[in-house]
Amino acid sequence: MPENQFSTSDILKIPKVNVSQATFDTLLGKVMDGTWKQGEKIPSENELKEMLGVSRHTVRSAITNLNMLGILETRRGDGNYVKGTGVALYIDFLIPYLFTGKTDVAKILEFRESIESTAARYAAMRATANDLCLIEEKMHICEQNNHDLQNYPAFDFDFHLAIAEASKSDLLIQSMYVVKKYCFAAIAEYFDLDLTLDGTDLHHRRIYEALIGRDADRACEAMGKHIRSIIHKIDERSRLG
Repeated sequence: MPENQFSTSDILKIPKVNVSQATFDTLLGKVMDGTWKQGEKIPSENELKEMLGVSRHTVRSAITNLNMLGILETRRGDGNYVKGTGVALYIDFLIPYLFTGKTDVAKILEFRESIESTAARYAAMRATANDLCLIEEKMHICEQNNHDLQNYPAFDFDFHLAIAEASKSDLLIQSMYVVKKYCFAAIAEYFDLDLTLDGTDLHHRRIYEALIGRDADRACEAMGKHIRSIIHKIDERSRLG
């Protein structure tokens, strides 16, 4: 088949029901399942029109929406290319509601507990010597700066992110970046001396000791206890008004 020619068998025709949404879903699906890879040029509007059996206006609308989401980019005089792919897209679609207020910080932390406990488990199994050195470094930075309320939240997050990165799981790592992107400011508001000095350093050290001991179950348990202790404190403050 000549270059830039696309088989009409590649994509099924769209039923004449909810055509705009079905077209969008079909194009998005080709990105999400890896058929169209990052950096690749997708079929032209005319080719997609014929493949899908829909109008060019419908195709153009779907492409415009994918551009707005940062999934495709249109290059003038050239065509449309895949800009973003991978697990980050799934996460971005999953938790946009995390642009929330203080009442939902506990929910954000519950989400963090689920991903970070798993990250700690895999980090205990997969962390390299360099990973463990970085985690230890981040732990010491937290210990040395637990009175610095302005910068401590960022230091704390770096410790947790280092553990996620040591898990070698793209999904867990991207989940942490999305938490930072959407939720960091809301969580940071809750850091004060009561929170940073009341056991946080001890929790960090227990997590680290489990990691260097390669004890996956203990690392998972220690991370869960750490984040649940923060959730408990936030719940207490909410009850007290």
